[in-house]
Amino acid sequence: MKYYFDRYPVWESTKTRNKKRAEEVLRQRMAEVELRQLPNPAAKRLKIVDLLNGLMSDYELRGRASTKQLESRMRLHLIPLLGPIKALEFGRRQVEAYVRQRRHQNASDAAINREMEHLRAAFKLAVDNEELQRVPKIKMLDEDNVRTGFLEHHQYIAVKAALPAYLKPLFVTGYHVGCRLGELLKLRWDQVDFEASQIWLERSQTKAKIARVLPIYGEMRDALVEGFRTRNKLYPECDLVFHREGAAIVDFRKAWAAACTKAEVKWLRFHDLRRSAVRNMDRAGIPRATIRRIIGHETDAMFDRYRIVDQRDVDEAGAKAEQYLNDQPKSRPNPKDEST
Repeated sequence: MKYYFDRYPVWESTKTRNKKRAEEVLRQRMAEVELRQLPNPAAKRLKIVDLLNGLMSDYELRGRASTKQLESRMRLHLIPLLGPIKALEFGRRQVEAYVRQRRHQNASDAAINREMEHLRAAFKLAVDNEELQRVPKIKMLDEDNVRTGFLEHHQYIAVKAALPAYLKPLFVTGYHVGCRLGELLKLRWDQVDFEASQIWLERSQTKAKIARVLPIYGEMRDALVEGFRTRNKLYPECDLVFHREGAAIVDFRKAWAAACTKAEVKWLRFHDLRRSAVRNMDRAGIPRATIRRIIGHETDAMFDRYRIVDQRDVDEAGAKAEQYLNDQPKSRPNPKDEST
């Protein structure tokens, strides 16, 4: 059969020897052309690797912070396993095969979901660019998103004492306001306002590309003031708030691990400070909306993933419930007393 798409002729097999059926297929194609439902002929040649490369170009153009993660997942997993597959043939069967293969490689469901999110974004970009008509349904796996790592205050004190001097201001600030490590390492002194007791995070520095204001309080103020004095005295050319002898902090894993070992705190990651800050502010009675603005959580669901209920929370809830019950009358009120 022959029909026209955007003024260009298209020849295509009807895949039938029956003339009546062939005419029906032709009428269907012509209707699809009229309603703009027919895929771009070039879509037949698109492969998953083409979509992923397009997504990578988009990430690089927009300066996305997750570009390196995308490049790594593409190179190690997505392209080797899915790259040669044609985009129009990708569907549920290919998703299930990918999941089985990645699980066979001992990948966690969370890791597989992050890879599938990149793939779904690649399809969505192709649809936005009118290269494809639709995004195939890619169902995410169930995963446990509840965060469990956090510091009690006595552990915070022990780790702080064990850290080298250049890491203490970074550690103290992270514990008090719960910023991501990447956000803190980009912080400059012109963003710190000691008079207003505030730190201003610019849109370009945050994961969600939303500017935020952080409070300066407690030991955090002392750490920042001391850091500012040291910088002015020894490294006046350095505009970074957190640095190592005037140079950017790149890798401190060994020093971090040594401090945690000395403080007898196991499996502590810097991101655990973020969860600890959420819990501390919540326990202090700070409104949830305010905590979200400081931390940078966009939804209550994200907040709930970080709000960790531990034995202390349970004990406090039990104590409050016990006090409430103890305050209740021990006998039924006398109606006569109520009338008087």
